[in-house]
Amino acid sequence: MAGRSVALNSRALAPAALLLCSALSLPAADSVIVKPPEGAWLPGAEVQIIARGEAAKLLLDGKPLEVEEPFPGVYSVTAELLPGAHRLRLESPEGVSEISFHSGAVPPDTASEKYADHPPSRIACTHCHSVSRRGRFRFSGGCQSCHPKEPFIRTHSHEPHELASCGMCHDAHGSATAQLLLLPKEQACRQCHN
Repeated sequence: MAGRSVALNSRALAPAALLLCSALSLPAADSVIVKPPEGAWLPGAEVQIIARGEAAKLLLDGKPLEVEEPFPGVYSVTAELLPGAHRLRLESPEGVSEISFHSGAVPPDTASEKYADHPPSRIACTHCHSVSRRGRFRFSGGCQSCHPKEPFIRTHSHEPHELASCGMCHDAHGSATAQLLLLPKEQACRQCHN
């Protein structure tokens, strides 16, 4: 009976441990370009840019962007692009972040997959995020508010509530990999399964 009690307690602690591990792996509140990722190939002429940082400024190909600030320290803008290579720079008192990406119907030699935005249609940041009473930016939506449970169960071996976060495996802002996975499927599953 004691062995069974320990097993039940371990099983009950597993989601809490996963949540703690995923929280520890989140980037610090430093300045960061969230979207698009470094090296992305964007097949369209429009790009949604999201960045975080205090008192930050965004420059696309050396020109300042007029951004919205849906939350303190979070910047968003949709920019029209000409086909070709682009540089995105985020400047803030915390430092400088810079990425390169490519737009247009023809992929660059270095890209193998095109980047897919998530969600595919533009929605406000406030659809999934909010600010806590303490002023902290957080995810407040539920993936299940847009994604029905039935398809999830067909492709996964467990219920959605058994995960600490969908973000353990998927990039909620977009990705160049199938199903917006952060890791190949086998590696993603091995985060929890042996």
